[in-house]
Amino acid sequence: MQLTRANNPYSAGAGTMPPVLAGRDKDAENFRTLLERLQNGAQGRSLVYSGLRGVGKTVLLLEFEKIAAELEWDCTGVVEIGTTTDFRASISRMTHRLLRGLSRREAAIARLNQALGVLKAFNVTAPGGFQLNIDVSAIAGTADSGDIEEDLSELLTEVGRVAQAGRKGVVYLIDEMQNLTPVAMSAVCMAFHKIAQQKLPVALVGAGLPALPTQLRSAKPYSERLFEYLPLGRLSAGAAHSALVTPATRQGAAYEAGAAELILEKADGYPYVLQECGRVVWEEAGFSPITYEAVEAALPVAQDILDEEFFDNRVEGVTNEERRYMAAMADLGDGPQSTAQVTERAGYKKRTSSGKARQALIRHGLVFSPEYGKVDFTVPHFGDFMRRRYPLHGLLQAASAGDE
Repeated sequence: MQLTRANNPYSAGAGTMPPVLAGRDKDAENFRTLLERLQNGAQGRSLVYSGLRGVGKTVLLLEFEKIAAELEWDCTGVVEIGTTTDFRASISRMTHRLLRGLSRREAAIARLNQALGVLKAFNVTAPGGFQLNIDVSAIAGTADSGDIEEDLSELLTEVGRVAQAGRKGVVYLIDEMQNLTPVAMSAVCMAFHKIAQQKLPVALVGAGLPALPTQLRSAKPYSERLFEYLPLGRLSAGAAHSALVTPATRQGAAYEAGAAELILEKADGYPYVLQECGRVVWEEAGFSPITYEAVEAALPVAQDILDEEFFDNRVEGVTNEERRYMAAMADLGDGPQSTAQVTERAGYKKRTSSGKARQALIRHGLVFSPEYGKVDFTVPHFGDFMRRRYPLHGLLQAASAGDE
């Protein structure tokens, strides 16, 4: 069998659904259970996923969107929060979409205008508010105080009542949730606290980098009991094998002994890396069965593509000083590193310079603090990349020469 780009079953891309969503069955079951409990008037904790980049957080949210549609729940779709996103305007757009969906439910229509009026009042106070093309008046004195905590609670409570009248529910799917400001996170916590108290059928699934649970707990201490925090990590050996081999089998292709294992070892359980390696090997090999030798020859090509598309573009926007900080982290080895050791290894003359670089990298979403005094990369295998492309000794020489 000839292997071509046209019949390549692998799907490598940001938030691109893979041909086989392996290893996430329990997560799908948890989500279904949450919606069923809320629809039945029982309590249910919304879900917050956290993990490194490339573990499939966005893909999981897309799967939840499909499940919500199957259960006839209205959904915002997956909405990504950027570093400059105006939260009030963004939540207004999401809520407007939900209310449009609820307008198709005859049982919910009686409460719909009330909710639209509350949304209009909420949106009026948004600096980046969007034009609401609805023929209702804003309901003054509701969700328009300017206090985002109070206003969001009133808005989502009203949405929950409309959904309850329609005998279904609504789901907010928020990606890159770590980019919310502390004030916005606090407002989300308070709103879903109010919703939980009233057992309204409104669910949230948030996804973000590893620091997200800590950010939410800092925003509101009771968020520890408000959400179910679920780390999303590497695939198990069995799930990774299924994600790689099953798509090929469906296409009538096969791997020779040891060939698939070589790809799995390289991918290390990370879904994005696995899909990229599978895609490149398929096209480089050219014919089935895919041999061990073909995989050996193709993996360096895959690595070059990963370096360019997954790693290098993340470094382009940082300063030389910030790059040196990451190089020092990588030079110390893989895994969390002591911030004091990173400062020393990077050769900073002032500890404050190290702190500024670290905070900038956290804002860029490149590093996070897994615990006090520790720092780690948010991107898997990033240490290997830094050692290959930006070895510390070269950056130290540049700093000494005054090139920064």
